[in-house]
Amino acid sequence: MNDGDGVTKDYKLVYVTQTYGLIASHHCQVYDSVARAWTMDKEVDFGPQQLDLADPVVYGDTVFWVSPDLESYIKDHAYVVAFDVREECTQIIPLPSETVISFRNVYGIAKWEGNSLCVIHYSKTFGVFRLWLLKKTSDSVPEWVKMHEISLAQMGFVEKPFFVSSVKLIEVATTTLLIFTTGGTMYSYNIKDGVVCKRQDSLGVTFFLKLISYSNTLRPCGEQEELWEAI
Repeated sequence: MNDGDGVTKDYKLVYVTQTYGLIASHHCQVYDSVARAWTMDKEVDFGPQQLDLADPVVYGDTVFWVSPDLESYIKDHAYVVAFDVREECTQIIPLPSETVISFRNVYGIAKWEGNSLCVIHYSKTFGVFRLWLLKKTSDSVPEWVKMHEISLAQMGFVEKPFFVSSVKLIEVATTTLLIFTTGGTMYSYNIKDGVVCKRQDSLGVTFFLKLISYSNTLRPCGEQEELWEAI
């Protein structure tokens, strides 16, 4: 919770583990700093696929994860999981049917302009990035609205097939960048002006590079921590 000055007075810690196999299972624990106890510790229905647990998106009281399989043969089960931390309940939101028409899909999630959840989808079959925003209908039913469709041809790439291993969306001031990796190279695409930049070449040690957003959110929180800071 926020005291209005940007300082967190209490918090909840969400710890999720999952098994690996043809069908994944998930276990969720929630720690409440006010209760000073784990208020939830049980198996949860996060669907049958493994989730990208290392790269969630937090929006309000909800944590979102996406099923990231590059070569999933369970195409009908591509989805986003929404976990309401306050209510400790889960919702599985299927991805748009347009994103699961072929194998070797790549998915990422991000915030869009700070007030919407965005799914980034790359289809190797068509060499196209699609950006979908999560909206709610008048009946509060979640639905996906396609905001952008960007082909590799638009960016000036002619090589086919073009293997993309990771996608992200980054917002800085008024600029929105689509970031993606291929082989050992990272590129950025400015969604507003269409400029492509090679950000880094020969990143490393693996062909399957993965991008994880980082934000330094460590700060004093809770009465005990404030007391230690005062001492």
